[in-house]
Amino acid sequence: MPEKTLTVAEIAKLVGGQVVGNGDVRINRISSLDRATEHDVSFLSNPKFEDQLDTTLAGCVLLSDSRIKQGSTNAVLCSDPYLAFALVAQALDNTPRPADMVSPEATVDPSSQIGNNVTLACGVVIQKNCIIGDGTSIGANTHVGEGTTIGKDCTIYANVSIYHQVNIGRRCILHSGVVIGSDGFGYANDKGQWIKIPQTGQVEIGEDVEIGANSTIDRGALNDTVIGNGVKIDNLCHIAHNVEVGEHTAMAAYTAIAGSSKIGKSCTFSGRSSIIGHLSIAAGTHLTACTLVNKSNDKAAVFSSGTGAQENKLWRKNVARFKQLDEMAKKLRQLEKKLEKLQGD
Repeated sequence: MPEKTLTVAEIAKLVGGQVVGNGDVRINRISSLDRATEHDVSFLSNPKFEDQLDTTLAGCVLLSDSRIKQGSTNAVLCSDPYLAFALVAQALDNTPRPADMVSPEATVDPSSQIGNNVTLACGVVIQKNCIIGDGTSIGANTHVGEGTTIGKDCTIYANVSIYHQVNIGRRCILHSGVVIGSDGFGYANDKGQWIKIPQTGQVEIGEDVEIGANSTIDRGALNDTVIGNGVKIDNLCHIAHNVEVGEHTAMAAYTAIAGSSKIGKSCTFSGRSSIIGHLSIAAGTHLTACTLVNKSNDKAAVFSSGTGAQENKLWRKNVARFKQLDEMAKKLRQLEKKLEKLQGD
């Protein structure tokens, strides 16, 4: 694949920024400030790394104001260096893409419709009545179940399992090991024995969704499981049956959402966040790492939890005390003031 390059001036145009220094320098790679060389582009968005500006060898640095020493290197001034870095990284991306072809070792049922410029690698299985959109690439040993629709320009990596009657929108990315449409955890107890409840819903995935390696999304028990447009799901996440995830929500690794919860738009969940079933999470909510959510919220806020493990009986007592801490602290301060007054007298 030919190497992609941009001049500093072209980078400035791409990100809507202003050149400081030589706009003709060619850039062909992204790198961190401390490891960059003369043909690399880097960025500064965290003041913690500001001292690296004095020593970086980067050919171009993206930053919000001019802190580069005169003549030390070139810069592009922009309002959001991290966003600018993402745009430049996309422009310089050299990730290989397979040639548009259907491998003779792929299996496609005659009833399925395969669009133009589609890649089906070795070992791909497309079952009955599927629709694969134009420009979509499906990696080796991926299975697509009966009645599934995959939109245009999707990238599905090797060893993905997509069950029956799943609908995936345009420009989605599914990484290796993803499972879409497996049965939700639904059982009825009959005198100590578990009786399986068939999961008859589907999975609806919007456009521009990315799902990380080994993440799983269950099909609905009755209603559909729905993932909105622009949602980003990290590796090793689990979305249970009937969950609805609002547009442009992002969740980091090990996030788990139990059945029938509804997640609003533009939420962000840090790693190991857990949401129990049948909750409603307001749009714009942020969960810090290891947060357990056991109650719905009706407006955006930042939530945290993740205390160390304790015996349940003690934990329940401590939770009750924790809710009283602010009131107890105020009373303690009042007592301290009374004691100070008594000691003064």
